[in-house]
Amino acid sequence: MTLRIPAQPSETLRPSTLIAEGLLNPRGLCLQPDGSLLLAEAGSGLPDQTFSGRISLLHPDPERPGAYLPGEPLAQGFRAMNMQARMLRDEIMGLSDIACGGGRCLASQTDYIGGSKLLDLQYSPPEPVYHSRGNLNALCYHPTRRSWLAVKPDTNQLVEFGDGEDERVRVQLPGLDQGQEAVPVTLVYEPQTDAVLISLFSGELHGDPARKGIDFADHAGQVIRVHPASGQIEVLISGLQLPTGLALRANGHVLVLELCSHLQQPLPPDWNGETLHGGFTRFSGRLLDCDLHNGDVKVLARGLDTPSNLCLVPGGVVVSEGMGLTGRPLPTPDGNVVPLTGRLRRIDL
Repeated sequence: MTLRIPAQPSETLRPSTLIAEGLLNPRGLCLQPDGSLLLAEAGSGLPDQTFSGRISLLHPDPERPGAYLPGEPLAQGFRAMNMQARMLRDEIMGLSDIACGGGRCLASQTDYIGGSKLLDLQYSPPEPVYHSRGNLNALCYHPTRRSWLAVKPDTNQLVEFGDGEDERVRVQLPGLDQGQEAVPVTLVYEPQTDAVLISLFSGELHGDPARKGIDFADHAGQVIRVHPASGQIEVLISGLQLPTGLALRANGHVLVLELCSHLQQPLPPDWNGETLHGGFTRFSGRLLDCDLHNGDVKVLARGLDTPSNLCLVPGGVVVSEGMGLTGRPLPTPDGNVVPLTGRLRRIDL
């Protein structure tokens, strides 16, 4: 049975705290055995900061449980690509995710100029171990296949990387109900089934030229289960609004981030810095807890600013927020204007 997100799910809002601010498009996070966090930042997107992507390590603060010390840079100088002119939305591409498995940690990087790649973090600077064309987004290690799986949102594919082998397309994702593309965003390994869960954006409808950049079907996003060996696909959750990050809780519940409540105010080619949402309604994202067994859905956090990735930590989850051109003016729900900044938020579970 597919769990359909209700129009008004019940709320069980959890306490949250900001644990890092002033970040440059924070994306993937990976918890280390000592409790520290590996963090990928795509970069600022500013024209004079082309190579502002970086990887850092955040150690727990011994004086404050649940808090972290300022990030310690591990590698920097990765290309950040501002996609506003092409997409008319506030999207910065570059470093996108970090995952660990099989005795090593890899980071995924989208680079349309130098070629996208998976970087091995055991080297300084990190060395590319796999190469790819197009957009490499989230990745995970598959322990029984002993391979790395990644999703490609520009070609709507699940791809696999193995030792000494080129990229292999495992699954080509079929289109959604209205003919729009099924755009994969995040994937996580599911031990119980040996499959992966993938969050799917609904691609643009391209039906109204006046809505270019924001012509999306509402609540058309999904979470699917994909079996890499057979290519079998099951729809687990439907009715999501631009789902991004995923995580599997110990109790079997699926945590899902929704990027925003709706789309508005694209950034046109002649945009000159005025205060606009930039496609995604700012400060309207939320974190959902989905019980696939009884169909219960709870909102654990709302008012998040374009949340993209999440990472389970002891007693909670850490969420990456703040996507887009660093420093540009953003409208807030209470009518104020604030500069765009990246941050990490811890939400207690």
